[in-house]
Amino acid sequence: MGMFSIPFGENIKVSLQLLMVIIICRMADGAVDCLIIAGCYLGLGMFLPIYAGFNSDISLTFGYVIAFVAVSPVFYFLNKIPAIPRMAIACVTGTLVVYTIGTLWMMFYMSRDLEKMLLVSVVPYLPFDGIKIVLAISVVMVLPKTITNRE
Repeated sequence: MGMFSIPFGENIKVSLQLLMVIIICRMADGAVDCLIIAGCYLGLGMFLPIYAGFNSDISLTFGYVIAFVAVSPVFYFLNKIPAIPRMAIACVTGTLVVYTIGTLWMMFYMSRDLEKMLLVSVVPYLPFDGIKIVLAISVVMVLPKTITNRE
């Protein structure tokens, strides 16, 4: 799902990578499994065109893929807090970590200042990621308990 992106304007392309990371981590057996799954995604994308827009290798948005690995344990803990408000807090917190790491990577990669990178890499995506968080929580809430609570 992460490969496909939908263009919204000249430079804005929205993918389902973040949505899938949240859902996969919700279904995983443990935080280590989340790290392994996200790490495999990162590693495979170095050789296969599986990143957003059918891209591969290190690019401008590679920091976001690194962030998926870093934040996957946060999303895993959605298993431990089934209340919707706490899940929303965990998703928003994880998304902020993804934005932080991804934006810092873009600043480094393009040698640009923080304000410019925030306007390019965060602000246009806020509404879309809000929708993804609502979708992820909705999907997670309807998953059978046997899938999401394996303890």
